[in-house]
Amino acid sequence: MKKIIGLVLVFALAVAASFGHTAPAEAKKPANIEIPVLLYHVVKPNPDPNNPYQFSLAEFEKHMSYLKENGYRTLTIKQYFNILDKKAAMPKKPILLTFDDNSDDFDDYVMPVLEKHGMKATQFTVSDWVDGSWNMTSEEILSIMERGIDIQNHSVTHPALADLSKEAQYAEINDATSALKELTGKTTNVFAYPYGSYNADTIAVLEQLGFKGAFKVGGGLSTDKSNRYELPRIMILQNHTLNDFVRMIETGE
Repeated sequence: MKKIIGLVLVFALAVAASFGHTAPAEAKKPANIEIPVLLYHVVKPNPDPNNPYQFSLAEFEKHMSYLKENGYRTLTIKQYFNILDKKAAMPKKPILLTFDDNSDDFDDYVMPVLEKHGMKATQFTVSDWVDGSWNMTSEEILSIMERGIDIQNHSVTHPALADLSKEAQYAEINDATSALKELTGKTTNVFAYPYGSYNADTIAVLEQLGFKGAFKVGGGLSTDKSNRYELPRIMILQNHTLNDFVRMIETGE
């Protein structure tokens, strides 16, 4: 009798175990890579109402406060490419801040806001405009670089590259690389197309010169599938409200 009871208990335990067993959970899939890239130009307290590329400092402060309060993490240009290339983990809310044209408002007005919030950014620099009448001086560019701003290539003279011959495009990009290296001691490897203008020759020159990628204007959010020489940027204009800003960083539009 004891033997029969023992067999029944063994059978019951086996049945219970089979019902309690669950298959191992599937490995969690990595999050889709989506990174908004913002493009600002001039940021100042009293922007010219007739110049849509000039943005209010007060509104810019609202943008940066929103990013900070909502858990966004600003990236260096190296971190941005490492995430796209799946060489680094993506933070929950990544964002890349970029500024074009090395205008003198950057050191005076933008840097204090970025430093207040502990934010990183990239400055796309026109080499012939360094020390210009409305641009940062060499000393200011070195100063912001030492304070964590990436200095990258925005050509020698800011032409519409698609209107130039391939040889002229090469000179615009390569000569800016040389000038910026002489200034900063570092070789630029990322480009932003002046006016968003480029063609197949431009991309061929960038590839020949070893650039990691280049930014156009518009195009939504960056993903790991984005063409590295047609990376999108969201341009911020004077008429954009905070609601517009929130929509654009979430959707790219």
